[in-house]
Amino acid sequence: MPLSEESDPSGKRQKQPCTGATTAAEKAGTTDAQRAAAPAFFFFARFAGPLTLHRLQQPAPAANYLHRAAPRPQQRSAYHAQQPDRGSAPHPRQCCKPRLPDRRVILAGTAAGILLLAGVITLLLPSNKAVENVPVGTEQTAQAGRLVAPVPYADSDGSGNGGPSIDWGTIGPVQQAETYTYTAAPQAPDMVPEFGRVSTDWFSDAAFLGDSLTAGIAYYDINVGGALVLGYEGTSPNQIVNRTALKNTNEDDAEQVPLDILAEQQPAKLYLLIGTNALAGLGNDEGFLAYYGKLLDELQSTLPNSMIFVQSILNVRPEALDQAPGLTPERVGSMNDKIKEMCKERGFYYLNLTEAFTGEDGYLTADYAQNDGIHLTVAGYSHWVDYLCTHVPYNKNNPYQQGSTYYLSDELRQLIADLP
Repeated sequence: MPLSEESDPSGKRQKQPCTGATTAAEKAGTTDAQRAAAPAFFFFARFAGPLTLHRLQQPAPAANYLHRAAPRPQQRSAYHAQQPDRGSAPHPRQCCKPRLPDRRVILAGTAAGILLLAGVITLLLPSNKAVENVPVGTEQTAQAGRLVAPVPYADSDGSGNGGPSIDWGTIGPVQQAETYTYTAAPQAPDMVPEFGRVSTDWFSDAAFLGDSLTAGIAYYDINVGGALVLGYEGTSPNQIVNRTALKNTNEDDAEQVPLDILAEQQPAKLYLLIGTNALAGLGNDEGFLAYYGKLLDELQSTLPNSMIFVQSILNVRPEALDQAPGLTPERVGSMNDKIKEMCKERGFYYLNLTEAFTGEDGYLTADYAQNDGIHLTVAGYSHWVDYLCTHVPYNKNNPYQQGSTYYLSDELRQLIADLP
C-alpha cells in the first residue's frame, strides 16, 4: 500500500498508509467482483426501481476525504488502452431510464376509446320511431312498409274499382277467432304519382282527346306508340257533350263526333286534356265546371272498361294573358282543384301535368312554349310524353323499360303469369 507523509507531535515526518489510493491488484479485484455480480445486479435493478439502483451503485463513503492525497493516474499498457472497460458498471441514468408503455397496452387503450366514442355518437343520434299501424291502402302504408313495388291503384283490368280483397284468414302465431279483410288499394286515387318508366308501347291501345294542344301530338308526329289522337282546334267540354261535329285537322278536316269515335274504337286507355279555350275569356266558372262534370260522365258511360286519365289544364306565358285574360295561374289552379275532386268522385286517374310545365314564376316554362305563349313546342311535347311514361299505375304486365324500377324480363313474366 502506498505511503503518505504525515507529521507527528514530535515534528518528524512519518510515512503513513494512504487510504484514498488503491493498488492495481485491488482495482482488478474490485472489477472482477463487479463482473460476477452483474446478472444479479441488473435483475435487482429492474424490479427494485431506479432509486434503489442508484443508491446501490454509489461507492461507500471513505473516511477523511479532505486528508487524502490525489490518486496517481494508473498507468495502462498500450494493449489495455485499446481494450474496452468490460468491468465498468452501467451508468445510473441508463438504469433509471423510464419504461415505455407496452404496444399491446396502447392498442387496447385506442380500441377502448373508439368504442366509447361510437357509443356516445349512437346515443346522440335520433332513434327511429316504430311505425304505427296504418290501414292498408293509404299513402303512408307504402312509406312505412318501404315496399319494393307499390300496390296498384286499380284492378288489372283498369276498372278503377280498387284492388282485390285479400282474406288473410288467421293472422299471427295463435289461431284467431275473427276473419280480417284488407283492401289492397284505394278505390279513387287523388293523383297518380311517379311509378317507374314504361315504353311508348303503353299507348298502343290508348286514345288522346282534347283541343289543339292534343292535335299537336299528331301534327308534330310525336311518338305515342300508335295511339288514336282526337284533337280538335278551339273545342270545349260543352261541344263534346252536345255531340257537335268537329273538324279533325289531322284527318283532312273530317268532321267527327268524338264520343261516337270513342264508342266505336273502345280504347283501353283514354287521356283527356281540355279546358284552355273555355277559360280563355272571363266567364262563368260554375258553367264550365258543370259541363266538365257532364263530359266525365259521358266518357264513363261510353268507355265503361277503359282507364280514364284526366290531365290538368296548363298555364300560359304572361304575354298570352293579353289575348286570354282568363288563364291566370290563380284561376287555372282553382279549376284544376275542382277537376281533381271530380276525378276522385268518379274513380278517374288525375295527372297533375301542370306541375311539370310550370316554372318558378308560376307560368308556363318558356322553353316549352311557342311564340303565342299558349301552344307547345316539340320539346314541350317530348316532355309531355316523358311525364306520361313515368306516371302510370303499377301493374306487373306494364311494358316497363329495361333499367326501370319495375322492369321484368320475359322469363320472370312467365313465372308470375298466374299471379293476380
